[in-house]
This record gives sequence, structure tokens and C-alpha cells, in this order.
Amino acid sequence: MLGMEIKLNKERIEKEEKDKTYKNMIYSLDKYFKKYGFDAYEEGEARRYLGHDHPNDFAYLTLIFSRLHRTRWFMENLNYWYLLNSDEKDDPYDFDYEDYLSMLLKNNKLLWLDPKNIKPKEGITAI
Repeated sequence: MLGMEIKLNKERIEKEEKDKTYKNMIYSLDKYFKKYGFDAYEEGEARRYLGHDHPNDFAYLTLIFSRLHRTRWFMENLNYWYLLNSDEKDDPYDFDYEDYLSMLLKNNKLLWLDPKNIKPKEGITAI
């Protein structure tokens, strides 16, 4: 199974954002993922979006990634963002985590992003 896990910085959004609220941001993400057939789940203070082992799940996640990493309100308010993958495991909910932010930082795509905002999920070491 494939999916994404996203945590937005709720405190920063409530304190500094003028145009969007945290609730509106989550609604926008939920609506966008639903368009591609992903279900939304609460994961602590994060959001988890999971596919249904559809053959196009990876292509849809690529489209979602392509749009979100160019969306300023999303990137500026992000604590962490992981690709979830359990395709080669017996338990479909035993995910390997790939850290999208680390990948973007390595490729110099996030020079404008404030590193103090990024806080990895506890207990996760990305691939």
C-alpha cells in the first residue's frame, strides 16, 4: 500500500497566517487527495492519506507531490512530509517512510524554507 503522511505546523499557522486557517488547509489537502482516491486518516497531530492498492496509486502520488512541493502555503507550514510504502511487506500498515523534505533539501529545492519549522516525526528514520 502507498500513501503520504503530512504534519502541518498548527501553532505557526494560527499565529502567522492571515489568508488561510489550519482547518482550511486540512480541508484543501483532504479534498485534493480524495480527488485521486486516497482516504484521509488522523495520525496523532498529522494527516495520513492512503491508497487502495490501485495500479495508479504511485502515479497519483507523483502528481500530488509535484503540485504540493510548489504550493507555498503548504511548504511554509510543513513540519514533516513522508511517502509511505508497504508494498513488499506482509502487513499493509507496516510502512517504510521516505522523507520528501530531505530529498528536496538535497536537491536545493527548498532554499527559501525556514529550517526551524521542520520537525521530523519522533521515532522515524527515513530511508
